[in-house]
Amino acid sequence: MFAVAYPSLDKLNIMGLSSPESAILSAVVFNALIIVALVPLALKGVRYRPMSADRMLRRNLGIYGLGGLVAPFIGIKIIDVLLSLIPGIG
Repeated sequence: MFAVAYPSLDKLNIMGLSSPESAILSAVVFNALIIVALVPLALKGVRYRPMSADRMLRRNLGIYGLGGLVAPFIGIKIIDVLLSLIPGIG
């Protein structure tokens, strides 16, 4: 949002999003979709599997930790690309 006033901040746009408006809208839409997707998972719970604490920690960090870092970048970029196709937004 501040890249207009401070052009040097444009270097922070590492994802190459279309505009500040579409970036904010993409993040809001992504968060709304993720919340709707995670509610059933939270209500259902997960199946108990007997395993060591070390193995369970590595598995959960791999699934939820890595996925929680990578998925938002991919999801927000996809939504931004779709929003940029709509005239007047991107």
